Amino acid sequence: MLPVHTEVKPNPLQDANLCSRLFFCWLNPLFKTGHKRRLEEDDMFSVLPEDRSKHLGEELQGYWDKEVLRAKKDARKPSLTKAIIKCYWKSYLLLGIFTLIEESTRVVQPIFLGKIIEYFEKYDPDDSVALHTAYGYAALLSVCTLFLAILHHLYFYHVQCAGMKLRVAMCHMIYRKALRLSNTAMGKTTTGQIVNLLSNDVNKFDQVTIFLHFLWAGPLQAIAVTVLLWMEIGISCLAGMAVLVILLPLQSCIGKLFSSLRSKTAAFTDARIRTMNEVITGMRIIKMYAWETSFADLITSLRKKEISKILGSSYLRGMNMASFFIANKVILFVTFTTYVLLDNEITASHVFVAMTLYGAVRLTVTLFFPSAIEKVSETVISIRRIKNFLLLDELPQHKAQEPCDGKAIVHVQDFTAFWDKALDTPTLQGLSFTARPGELLTVVGPVGAGKSSLLSAVLGELPPTSGLVSVHGRIAYVSQQPWVFSGTVRSNILFGKKYEKERYEKVIKACALKKDLQLLEDGDLTVIGDRGATLSGGQKARVNLARAVYQDADIYLLDDPLSAVDAEVGKHLFQLCICQTLHEKVTILVTHQLQFLKAASHILILKDGQMVQKGTYTEFLKSGVDFGSLLKKESEEAEHSSASGTPTLRKRTFSESSIWSQQSSRPSLKDGAPEGQDTENAQAAQPEESRSEGKVGFKAYKNYFTAGASWFFIIFLILLNMAAQVFYVLQDWWLSYWANKQGALNTTKNGNGNVTETLDLNWYLGIYAGLTAITVLFGIARSLLVFYVLVNASQTLHNRMFESILKAPVLFFDRNPIGRILNRFSKDIGHMDDLLPLTFLDFIQMLLLVVSVIAVAAAVIPWIIIPLVPLAIIFLFLRRYFLETSRDVKRLESTTRSPVFSHLSSSLQGLWTIRSYRAEERFQELFDAHQDLHSEAWFLFLTTSRWFAVRLDAICAIFVIVVAFGSLILAKTLDAGQVGLALSYALTLMGMFQWSVRQSAEVENMMISVERVIEYTDLEKEAPWEYQKRPPPGWPHEGVIVFDNMNFTYSLDGPLVLKHLTALIKSREKVGIVGRTGAGKSSLISALFRLSEPEGKIWIDKILTTEIGLHDLRKKMSIIPQEPVLFTGTMRKNLDPFNEHTDEELWNALEEVQLKEAIEDLPGKMDTELAESGSNFSVGQRQLVCLARAILKKNRILIIDEATANVDPRTDELIQQKIREKFAQCTVLTIAHRLNTIIDSDKIMVLDSGRLKEYDEPYVLLQNPESLFYKMVQQLGKGEAAALTETAKQVYFRRNYPDITLTSPVVMNPSNGQPSALTIFETAL
Repeated sequence: MLPVHTEVKPNPLQDANLCSRLFFCWLNPLFKTGHKRRLEEDDMFSVLPEDRSKHLGEELQGYWDKEVLRAKKDARKPSLTKAIIKCYWKSYLLLGIFTLIEESTRVVQPIFLGKIIEYFEKYDPDDSVALHTAYGYAALLSVCTLFLAILHHLYFYHVQCAGMKLRVAMCHMIYRKALRLSNTAMGKTTTGQIVNLLSNDVNKFDQVTIFLHFLWAGPLQAIAVTVLLWMEIGISCLAGMAVLVILLPLQSCIGKLFSSLRSKTAAFTDARIRTMNEVITGMRIIKMYAWETSFADLITSLRKKEISKILGSSYLRGMNMASFFIANKVILFVTFTTYVLLDNEITASHVFVAMTLYGAVRLTVTLFFPSAIEKVSETVISIRRIKNFLLLDELPQHKAQEPCDGKAIVHVQDFTAFWDKALDTPTLQGLSFTARPGELLTVVGPVGAGKSSLLSAVLGELPPTSGLVSVHGRIAYVSQQPWVFSGTVRSNILFGKKYEKERYEKVIKACALKKDLQLLEDGDLTVIGDRGATLSGGQKARVNLARAVYQDADIYLLDDPLSAVDAEVGKHLFQLCICQTLHEKVTILVTHQLQFLKAASHILILKDGQMVQKGTYTEFLKSGVDFGSLLKKESEEAEHSSASGTPTLRKRTFSESSIWSQQSSRPSLKDGAPEGQDTENAQAAQPEESRSEGKVGFKAYKNYFTAGASWFFIIFLILLNMAAQVFYVLQDWWLSYWANKQGALNTTKNGNGNVTETLDLNWYLGIYAGLTAITVLFGIARSLLVFYVLVNASQTLHNRMFESILKAPVLFFDRNPIGRILNRFSKDIGHMDDLLPLTFLDFIQMLLLVVSVIAVAAAVIPWIIIPLVPLAIIFLFLRRYFLETSRDVKRLESTTRSPVFSHLSSSLQGLWTIRSYRAEERFQELFDAHQDLHSEAWFLFLTTSRWFAVRLDAICAIFVIVVAFGSLILAKTLDAGQVGLALSYALTLMGMFQWSVRQSAEVENMMISVERVIEYTDLEKEAPWEYQKRPPPGWPHEGVIVFDNMNFTYSLDGPLVLKHLTALIKSREKVGIVGRTGAGKSSLISALFRLSEPEGKIWIDKILTTEIGLHDLRKKMSIIPQEPVLFTGTMRKNLDPFNEHTDEELWNALEEVQLKEAIEDLPGKMDTELAESGSNFSVGQRQLVCLARAILKKNRILIIDEATANVDPRTDELIQQKIREKFAQCTVLTIAHRLNTIIDSDKIMVLDSGRLKEYDEPYVLLQNPESLFYKMVQQLGKGEAAALTETAKQVYFRRNYPDITLTSPVVMNPSNGQPSALTIFETAL
């Protein structure tokens, strides 16, 4: 466990003075650093002591515990909300006062504005008193503006901090709870759900605290504004308010519609990403089967559905954005139309005071108040979900009992238990056994017999329904799926214990890790990625074992640690580690490897949760028990039905098929020769995920827009945007013009006393109405069109990217982890569908508004441009300066967030291990350390954005002040209307300007997603799927394969995996391919399928494989892959994606592989949707489905990449027998891991480090004690070797000398004999 750094920079906020706190000056050094170089984690300030995860979490936990107890007393349900309120109400109330002050300032501001405009209306050059009061009002206006600029950000910072505290405390509680969940509770929730609580639900707290105070401030402000407006323009203000009130339910309606569309979209998106995930995971298989087009259609149809929903929700969003943009105009229009029709005269002061007041209240009422309601309701739901999680059952915290009288012992009596009470059959039933020190108790039984459950009972994870388990002594547990957490290999083994060199070396040696660690670059200090990405399956299993051995506990529970390693290493582990190192301990070993049973002190045989027999090996031999048959089932069905319900099966996924499979696709890790090197580097050489530094190029924008529409359309859109903005300003200008005309009339009236002139109301009102209507129309049109173009672009780019992924060579998928490719399809495309169009439109609207504000001000007071220039320069400099740092801070925030999640999910995976070692405290501390690191980044994220916003608003405030005083100085030349227009516009700049700048940064950040997607639209392609030259329809007739001096490498610069391979495989020959891990067995198949282009020649029936299209080649060879892959969809789609076969043929194929009953029992027969990647079938059944696919294809060449590591012997036998029957007339290549499956082949190919070492009949090879094959057979032990040699002999004589009958005890299965005469005399090509 790596300690998260201890020496950190102290937080400068602790001793910053008031001025520095107001303007966030204490951040300046950080910005300087960010300007010079990239920020790293060490540049972050340490967390304030009151923000530490441990402190916050324990505080809230205390309140929650009290609440739970109180609820028990009052016999009610505990309420998490109460606990939160009790914990935080004081500090949060204080912030409420802030809100009050800020909002009242907002309301007062327009009054001062009105006074200034009044001065212009009654302008009298000689009245110096009026001028001085006007200056006073201008000063007051400036003070208000500055005050708002500073206060707003200080308030926001503190509110967000409150949100952060609440979130951190919640996370601490959720993690603490996760470590204590009982298994019944784990059944009710999933890892995904807990991670979801931690990633989505707690984020609501960050947002809710910002808006919460507006729940009371909003209505209050609305009332205050209404009163002021009434004083200003009388009853007609109600008309405007009515529009506001009507807008509210309208917006909430749109919101409701939107969220229902959202959830539908989410369902489609989930389906698309799930399918995508399968496509990428199973890419190798899809390529070998040549099924790309079928999946392309599937994804395209899913995406079409998704996009139609996204377009719908985008249009709604567009309407919402437009309504936001237009609301002001409509309100003003309604108010003043009413005002004029009630025979009032328009004056500039009335117009602009009303405009500014509406502006103030509109934000609160249409934005903050609804957001507050929405966020509060979301948070209530989240709190309920978190509360339900916090109330799940916990495991009773039992202390480990010390060994009584110094002896450790495990004693189980009449133990019965259920994983799931709903099932009628218990998982374990009536078990009794005792294990004492120095004894090795082995547990065997078929898949799903309850072997792992037995261990969990001893661990205390499976609570007994009846009976008792007494365990004395400390437990060390090795799980079946090896669990490693991210950290160094050494920290994984030490697991919190002190490092003692001698003991450590001994453990490493016993667990056969010495050689592996030498091969890793940094030895045992190599950092393992999430879920052990750098280690192979077998290495993980051994690290797991080493961890247990190093703990030096009294009782060892080993859940099948030998399956994941090959025979040689397994033997080493068993003899050195289990029999020697642990010989004084109590050891319970679950295993499938029957060859180790001799050494056991006791053997326990389980079947369907009951103990069939118990005794020693010799007793069993005497009673004549056949171990092989014990591991079989009466029928596969029984296994399925008895096991499918029990979580044990869920806990055990068979992904670690064997080291072989993990590494066979790449050269060996064990060869120690220079070749051993390239394996890790081939993986390590994968490029760091490219992260664009600095600016997003213009090219990205160009590609993005042109993907959405033609140039003509884009230019039209730009013009439309401009027109909409021009009309927006014209409408206000018309009002001010009208007010000026009216004012001019009034002055002449007073002068002459002749009352003939009145303004033509209809003319002014008509134009006003026309302008309003045009503004509304243009506003709506532009936002809908922008959404249309951008969503379209996202669709086009997704299709291009998907097409390019399908045609990428397999190497691409080996080099890039699934997550990285999936990320493009989920997160980046998600951004482009959803956030980018919205942000973009927002940015365009804001930008145009800002431009129009400045244009209006400049038109009124031309010399205003003079102070504008330096302000603009300062602004541009600030923006660049800020973005340099903020990008890094954002990056740090997201990189420090992921360890929090990965720590949680890896802890959940290793939950039993953590508990069995009693390491919960340590993991909790680690979680808090990860949280604190994230809080450091989050703290910077909050403060840096406030630093920037304060400075921007200061620039705007200066602009307002300049306009206010400038207009007073130039009072002679100006009309009241112009001043009103300029000033009220300048005031709207305040929040808007910094918002538009923030949005511009957002757009730039999201364009990175576009860049990443575009980057994937032109990947290197593999050879075309079809050439002009098509092979003849019946090809290959014979199935003769010739390798002629072939070299093979996975990448152009990579090492050769196969060297100068020359071999002839005759028609209908059965060839076994053997060799140790990484000898190039799987590469041979990759070369045949051209997963990467081989050098040299491969002929199949006189056609060069490189001269025909990939699909033509791949469709003609069947493969049964190592890891059986089923895809989500129906069984029919899985067998026959192109609908080429009749139902009858499909059923026949299923019957051949004995799956017919299993499928007929499903509700929809063959049209039942399978669970994700077929997880509702056992691995054995999935393997059989793959066999059925091969039977359906009826090809002349069959390749079996044998995956017998996790298939029980019976299924294995069935597969072998089917292959002999159905494919007698085909050429069959088998990559073998168990020699007994290929000992009866016609020929055996022995590969070693990429070269063909031996190629002959098995018996011939066994005659030569020097041959590699001979050595391999001998490694299996004497008895096994003798049996194999005997079989080989039988086959050899039956094939070559059929008349001689050998008398021998071994009876061969008659179907193994091949048609013999053909094979001998057939000559080479």
